Amino acid sequence: TPKSIYIEALTVDCNALHLYSIPERLPLNTQVLLLQANNIEEVKDADNFPANLTGLDLSQNNLSSMININFTNSHQILSVYLEENKLIELTEACFSGLKKLQELYINHNLISTISSNAFVGVGNLLRLHLNSNRLQVVNSQWFEAMPRLEILMIGENPIIKIEDMNFKPLINLRSLVLAGINLTDIPDNAFTGLETLESISFYDNRFVNVPSVALQKVLNLKFLDLNKNPIKRIQRGDFSNMLHLKELGINNMPQLVSIDSLAFENLPDLRKIEVTNNPKLSYIHPNAFYRIPKLETLMLNSNSLSALYRNTIDALPNLKEISIHSNPIRCDCVNRWINMNKTNIRFMETDSLFCVDPPEFQGQHVRHIHFR
Repeated sequence: TPKSIYIEALTVDCNALHLYSIPERLPLNTQVLLLQANNIEEVKDADNFPANLTGLDLSQNNLSSMININFTNSHQILSVYLEENKLIELTEACFSGLKKLQELYINHNLISTISSNAFVGVGNLLRLHLNSNRLQVVNSQWFEAMPRLEILMIGENPIIKIEDMNFKPLINLRSLVLAGINLTDIPDNAFTGLETLESISFYDNRFVNVPSVALQKVLNLKFLDLNKNPIKRIQRGDFSNMLHLKELGINNMPQLVSIDSLAFENLPDLRKIEVTNNPKLSYIHPNAFYRIPKLETLMLNSNSLSALYRNTIDALPNLKEISIHSNPIRCDCVNRWINMNKTNIRFMETDSLFCVDPPEFQGQHVRHIHFR
């Protein structure tokens, strides 16, 4: 507001000073303490933290055990960074002194075991990064102590499988990242009850089919990332009846060859679809899209498409821009509509839109061809 006053938090920067312990006699008004890239192995003097400390960065140190980290009476701290340490286990109630904690970053450690009650006492936690550890299971009991959590990143762990109701206690979860876990499927009820969940990332897993049943039960899903999965076909109904979905990414799929009729159906709020960099994708059915009234952006570049049917575009009444460059376009009557100047759709990167066939048009710009 016009009457607001911006006051920068007082930060004490002790990064990369070869410290083996937390400095004593910190300024009493310190709010953020940076201790990144030191040699700290234990935190014993939490009682001596400045009373106004809200942010603590201990990333890239030598912390290996939560037993050696004392957060007792650290009630005022809101953010803790413990990335890139050597932690192997989260013991019972190991964060219980952080009553007001909102953000906890413990990614890129060696954590393979988490006590069922590890997060007791952090009921105000909003963001939790557990990604890039060595977890093999997800225990729903972990989450019972954090009902306010909104963002959970748990990707890049060797998790064997996701179970039904794994995330049920997270009634306020908005964003879930399950990237790089090598998942091959998701049980139908994995996300049941997550009524506030808006964003899911399955980037870089091993799905061969779209987990459509589980996804349709995420009633308020808005953003879906399925990039870099070995899905071979987008089949009829794979993306249907997701009433609030706004953006969808199915890029970088090395095995994807085709998109079937009615693969995308009844997606009334969808605004953007990205289907790019799929080296084997050579066919999109003319009726692949149905009842998608608000789609504005369709990204189809860098595939192996030789044609895009006019029917496909006509089914998208609100389409404003499309990218089909870097495809082996065949300049024949099927693609004639591109040059007919009867559309208000903007073609992106037209300088990269070339004919590959027939031979007499090879290498010429598609928009410059006089079709027969």
